[in-house]
Amino acid sequence: MTMAITLDRFREIVGAYGAAAHRWPVAECAAALALVAENAEARALLDDALQLDLMLDAAPAAEPASDLLIARIMAARPRAVVPPRASVVQSVPRRGLLSLLQVLWPYGSAAFPAGALAASIMLGVGFGATATSTMVSLGLADTTQTAASTSEFGEQLVAIAFAENTYPEEWQ
Repeated sequence: MTMAITLDRFREIVGAYGAAAHRWPVAECAAALALVAENAEARALLDDALQLDLMLDAAPAAEPASDLLIARIMAARPRAVVPPRASVVQSVPRRGLLSLLQVLWPYGSAAFPAGALAASIMLGVGFGATATSTMVSLGLADTTQTAASTSEFGEQLVAIAFAENTYPEEWQ
């Protein structure tokens, strides 16, 4: 049994895929052909789509752009990063630390990644110090059991980070 499609859906199919039935969606092809067989407006839509397909097929193919334009586009394209060769790495000690940095980071200035690394280290140290002092100030740990409480607090953070929905009974 084939499903029936509406004239609006047939209009969408012909508008998107053209008049050739082999390009239509397989699930709707039989229903679309049945609609064409029984509906004059569907046949008119198919004829219009066929006219458009024939005009598009008859249109000349666009000529390639000029050689000058192709050369400008190729010159402006992004370049791939070339990995350092052994000869460049061997010549590093003669040219100093700056050339070593260029071999290790060929993307320009290394200030941004160095700053990001320094900021992440400082945040890690800051959060580590804050977690312990927060636990002490909240009464979660006394000074004699700080190490044990810190490990329990760490387990809680890991459970929260992995979005575990079940918690041990002692947490509740």
